[in-house]
Amino acid sequence: MSRSETLDPRLVYGKTAAGVSEVEHRSDALSPPARRLLVLIDGRRPLASLPAAVRPGELPKLVEELLALGLIALSGIVEELPAANELRDPRLEEFKRRIDGAVTRELGPAGRVLEARLQDCVNMTVMRGVMREVVELVRVRAGDAAAARLASTAQAAARAGAERGGEAAAPRPPAGSPPADAARPKGRADGKS
Repeated sequence: MSRSETLDPRLVYGKTAAGVSEVEHRSDALSPPARRLLVLIDGRRPLASLPAAVRPGELPKLVEELLALGLIALSGIVEELPAANELRDPRLEEFKRRIDGAVTRELGPAGRVLEARLQDCVNMTVMRGVMREVVELVRVRAGDAAAARLASTAQAAARAGAERGGEAAAPRPPAGSPPADAARPKGRADGKS
């Protein structure tokens, strides 16, 4: 497959033993988009059913990269793609509903852009990463207490989403940010353990 070719959205890829090892041991060989795609590939879902963790134009290049590295292999092809409404994640929708306005409460109008980033997330994997970034930005701009309040709101929203739509891990605040119930983590003054 060359980069100029488009991928058939019905193709199903699975991780090879090397791909499973890469996910578990995380080398520095993969770009963040390639790593996100590798994590999502499960050998059961066609490309069209994978959450949009990478830009559509990047997908062929990233699949080619993962194939060339021997991290994935073609598992098959599905006859029919699932309907769009079958792909919606009720956990994500509930999380977005509950987190709406939380960043703006902490940062005022300056938080609107960050709110939009959260609302644009396409799956819980992407949401967790964006939420970590947003909590860290709130910590930098408004302090530890504001970051702790936002992290607490996010954790409560994730729990509610899990109750509504199945298991969902709570978005974790970035390393070094304060826990939800404390103003400052214990450890070195620079925030590292």
